[in-house]
Amino acid sequence: MAWHGSWCWKFQIPALEALGYAVEMVDLPCVSGVSGTTQFDDADHVRSVVESQISMGKRVVVLAHSYGGPIASAAIKGLSGNGVLGMIALSAFIFHGGMDQGAAIRDIGGLPYVMWDVPSEGLFQAKDPRGLFFPPDVSADLVDWAVPQLRPQSMAANMGIVPPQAWQDDSYTGRLGYIRCTADVVIPIGQQDAMVEGADGQWKWVVRTLEGSGHSPFLSRPHEVAAALEEMVNAFEARI
Repeated sequence: MAWHGSWCWKFQIPALEALGYAVEMVDLPCVSGVSGTTQFDDADHVRSVVESQISMGKRVVVLAHSYGGPIASAAIKGLSGNGVLGMIALSAFIFHGGMDQGAAIRDIGGLPYVMWDVPSEGLFQAKDPRGLFFPPDVSADLVDWAVPQLRPQSMAANMGIVPPQAWQDDSYTGRLGYIRCTADVVIPIGQQDAMVEGADGQWKWVVRTLEGSGHSPFLSRPHEVAAALEEMVNAFEARI
C-alpha cells in the first residue's frame, strides 16, 4: 500500500494465524525511498514472493489494501490454477489494466491530500496522514505508533500505467473478494462500490462490509478483517 510497509500488518497477522493461515508480508519497492519505481516494479516483486510460496507447495490468497489492489491483481495474473486461490482487496483501488493513472489524476486536478516532489524530487507524501488514514476508529496510541513509520512514495508508481490485471480474467470469477469500509476517508464508500460495479460487480466479486471502518481496519479491527477473509476463502474454495 502507499506510504506503508509490512509493519502495518503487525496486529493483523496474529488474527490470521489464529485461523490457521501462514502469513508472508511484502514491502513494496515504491516505498523504498527510491524515485522512479513503478507499479510494474511493485507487481514483479509481489509476484516473486507469490511464486516462491507456490514453489513450496502452498496455495496462496493475496490480501491487498488501497494502492496495493492493482499491484496484487497484476502479480497473480496467469497464476489461477497454478497455486493462487484468489485475491482479497481491503478497501483497495480496482483499476483496468493499461489505464493511464497519471492522466486520470491530472484530469481531476491532482490529489489535494498529497505533496508532490516532497521530501525530494520524484517522491511524494500525504499532507495530513493522521486525518487521512486513521479516522474514525484507530486509537490515538496506534496512530502515534504508525505515523512515524510512514515513508515517502515514488511518484512514478502513481503517475504511470497500470499493469495488466488478473481480475479481468474470467478464470478468477468468484475468487475475488472486496472488503468495504464504510467510513473510509481515502476511498469513500461510494467510490469503493463504483469500482466493484465497474469491475463486473458481484457476479465476479465476493463482497463483505466493515460498518464504520476507516481506511486502516488492519489496525482498528483485525479480527473482523480476519473473519471476513475466512468467509471469502471458504467461498473461493467452493468455486474450485
